[in-house]
Amino acid sequence: MILSKDMYVPVLRWRLGEYQALLRLESDIKDRIIPLVCIPEVEFDFEFYQPKKTVQEHVEPFLRRYREKWGIRPAWISLNKDIAVGRMDDGRHVFDFIFDGIRPLGTRAVPALTLTSDSDTLAAAARAIARDGRGVGFLVRLEDLMKRHIRAKIVNLCRALSVSLQETDLIIDLRAPNFLPYNTFATAMIVALRRVGDLTVYRNLVLASTAIPDSFKDVAKGSDEIPRHDWLFYQALLRALPSDMRRPVYGDYTIVHPDFVALDMRKIKASGKVIYTTAETWATRKGGAFRDDREQMHTHCDSIVTETEFQFRGASFSFGDRYIARCAIRQETPSNLSRWKEVAINHHITVVVDDLAKFGVASWRP
Repeated sequence: MILSKDMYVPVLRWRLGEYQALLRLESDIKDRIIPLVCIPEVEFDFEFYQPKKTVQEHVEPFLRRYREKWGIRPAWISLNKDIAVGRMDDGRHVFDFIFDGIRPLGTRAVPALTLTSDSDTLAAAARAIARDGRGVGFLVRLEDLMKRHIRAKIVNLCRALSVSLQETDLIIDLRAPNFLPYNTFATAMIVALRRVGDLTVYRNLVLASTAIPDSFKDVAKGSDEIPRHDWLFYQALLRALPSDMRRPVYGDYTIVHPDFVALDMRKIKASGKVIYTTAETWATRKGGAFRDDREQMHTHCDSIVTETEFQFRGASFSFGDRYIARCAIRQETPSNLSRWKEVAINHHITVVVDDLAKFGVASWRP
């Protein structure tokens, strides 16, 4: 799979709100994204103080859901570190279970590995690479880029996997760094990228990051805004890159922080809120505890539709926008918190694809 200049890589943990957001994207938007799907950790049962499911119970539904939600479209699949060391009930590695299971469906999925993946995970990925011939993705963290022998590490991993650099996708996974000031960070990134060597030899080059907070507790009630530093930095980086350096494709974590950890909801009352991506911010509308007042979501949606700072794109823009518009006039219910994550992510992905198309026309150099 080869990404074009205006494509987008959303990084998604495979939970209800995320995969439903993918499912409900318009077909033309699906054609312009390749998601990086991460099988997340097993949720924790705080009442019984143990994982809610075994690895088998957690991973087994993935095959059916992946087929239903994303079909045969291309994607990278990665594993949470705790899932990577777990095993299915028959002793198989999770990667073997997943790729053996989706292979008969004709899917175009590629295993994605960190540079510190354990030997069993590397072996399972190598089996998938050999059988499918779709290459591999490497998730390269900022701390990896700081190491002197980063290119040698990548070359050695390719050799271990019996895959060439030309069959390798380099996904620079910055997670949630301090982007400010943009120009200073861009200069540092250019220096770091040079350590990897010739970037043109890789099949794809992606830069993924986020500026979404790990908690919304400090976001003001009513209307507030969070700068999309990741997107603004990406634009600054493209302007700063030397003309002979390859441009990375844009990726982000949508509206979910990569280090998000589920908390004991018996002790926490999550706020009712809507996160609405605009050109430069995540505009938010936040109220009190969702469980105590679900009806507040109608008011939040009405604010998004009517108040100018939200830059509402219209009900026809995406499923998320349509749901917001209908909820504003009480033609949709407040539903549940997963629904509002789905709404926000679906809208966000559509915004990013649209913005990349507009930005790319003016800025892209091959």
